[in-house]
Amino acid sequence: MEQPELGKKILELRKSSGLTQEELVARCNINVRTIQRIEAGEVMPRGYTIRTIFAALDFDIKQLSKIPSGSEISEKSAKWIIWAFVSGLIYLLLSFWESFLDYQLFFSTETEISSISYTLVKLGIILFYSFFIFGFYRIGQIWTNDWIKPGALLLLAGTIICIAADLYLFLQSDAYVEAVLAGQAVLIGSIYLVFSYGLLKYHMEFGNMATVAGITGILTGLAFLSVIFSLPGLFLLTINEVLALVILYRAYDKIRIQRLEIL
Repeated sequence: MEQPELGKKILELRKSSGLTQEELVARCNINVRTIQRIEAGEVMPRGYTIRTIFAALDFDIKQLSKIPSGSEISEKSAKWIIWAFVSGLIYLLLSFWESFLDYQLFFSTETEISSISYTLVKLGIILFYSFFIFGFYRIGQIWTNDWIKPGALLLLAGTIICIAADLYLFLQSDAYVEAVLAGQAVLIGSIYLVFSYGLLKYHMEFGNMATVAGITGILTGLAFLSVIFSLPGLFLLTINEVLALVILYRAYDKIRIQRLEIL
């Protein structure tokens, strides 16, 4: 990484750690004027100095290769992220209607549900969720994360499987409802642990919001895996998806600002 990006990164890490320049100097035993000039992008420090500073900031220097360059922060990326955000909003609203239909289907014996409307809602969930979750796959390409990309793909595959199972239950009145629902919970719960751990690793890029989203996601996964706490898990899932929407918008805003800096 060249200047001024290196200086900006050190400044960002120092502030996120709550350190003043003097406190950083005390940790790495480097002249305060040198720190000031590095952060301002005025000088390119030697390799030893860079390693010392990042060690003082508890940052793995290998992560520098994962920071996106200007060529990766494209207009196309910004469009993908904002479309994922909009799709996530539509998906979230549609999921409330889906939950109402599923409740009527599995817990009410008096309500008749149109097969066409039920199927359309489920297909709409797949469509908008696909765009929503692909936003995180795209984020994983920009800010390299070994957990988010596979987690996003697994979530998409798991959701499609669960929707197919819902349609099967709708058409087969003699199906083993409890067994299928338990299988869905275990499948999504296990995948959510992978995806949510990826969110935790984005603390540096998206701050405490990523940490909170990661924690709620892990709690969601554990609730689903237990099966008996699946209903409370749905509440946690809703919170997690709202936080995920916020992260998507922050990613879009971050890309927009970085593009302005490049231009």
